[in-house]
Amino acid sequence: MEPIFTLDVGSTTQDFVLFNDKNLRNCPKAILPSPTRIVAKKIELSEENVFLYGYTMGGGAITNAVLKHIKKGFKVFATQRAALTFSDNLEKVKEMGVLVTEQSDAKKIKTADVDMEFFSRFLESIEVSMPRIFAVAVQDHGFSPYESNRIFRFKVFRTIISREKFLERMLFSERDLPKEFNRMGDVISSIKDCREGEVFVTDTSFAIISGLASVSKLPALLINFGNSHTTASIVDKDWEIKALIEHHTNVLRKKGRDYVEWLFSKFLKGEIDNDFVLNDMGHGCYVKELIEVKSIVATGPNADLSNYEEPKGDPMIFGNIGMLAMLSRREIV
Repeated sequence: MEPIFTLDVGSTTQDFVLFNDKNLRNCPKAILPSPTRIVAKKIELSEENVFLYGYTMGGGAITNAVLKHIKKGFKVFATQRAALTFSDNLEKVKEMGVLVTEQSDAKKIKTADVDMEFFSRFLESIEVSMPRIFAVAVQDHGFSPYESNRIFRFKVFRTIISREKFLERMLFSERDLPKEFNRMGDVISSIKDCREGEVFVTDTSFAIISGLASVSKLPALLINFGNSHTTASIVDKDWEIKALIEHHTNVLRKKGRDYVEWLFSKFLKGEIDNDFVLNDMGHGCYVKELIEVKSIVATGPNADLSNYEEPKGDPMIFGNIGMLAMLSRREIV
């Protein structure tokens, strides 16, 4: 098979699989700290002013590191592109204390969801050639300077799902990427600025749901209990997305396992709407059509939040498996 580079970027880990063998167990794999944690650590270890440059990436740990660095009395400079990591509204970034500029003499720290220099060295060190097909998943809230990203994210999802319908259509090339997804766009740029090849991007939610769909009896309720977000989708036998819900894992953990099972039982009956999830400190909910499911399957590093069936295999790479399945169903590989 033609080798395929896959990377699932989360808030805690980035999960890498190079599919270069029909037997998954023979494929190179690495579960690494997330890019936002790596960049945050570089900031924390810098006892001087820093200049962030590069690409828009996921926030989280890097945002906290910047605020702490400024509180310690150091200056944090950032290019406009890097500054969008913290907020789509640059005025809010400036209110954080970040100095937005395209040049600075401060210590340079590169921002990117995909560190192609690292992966080039890594593959070279194990005598493996870099492939020409790349698939990367990130959680992209969409570019929304003046509206809550949580609200805007599901507005975009509703629009795309009503048009595209099927899970595999949520995998985008540079040509068909919706303009709202600026973080995914910078993933493409960060790879193509370093390597030649075809780059495909998707949201982490759809990557993992696709991975579960490829090993489950459909129609099913497919759930991923991630480190930051819990996402679930009702998917039919043709991989059509019938409903989608996304919550914060830490909120669900505080509420407990009984609440989690109650929430998903209500979701299956169509008794949970977008406003309920937002008010419950989650991200959102979209129900297109109610169907009866044959199974409920859950995975992820926090799957202990439920008693649902867990598929065999490494829970950290279902996103990678999902991207491979999406490419296959699109007849790209």
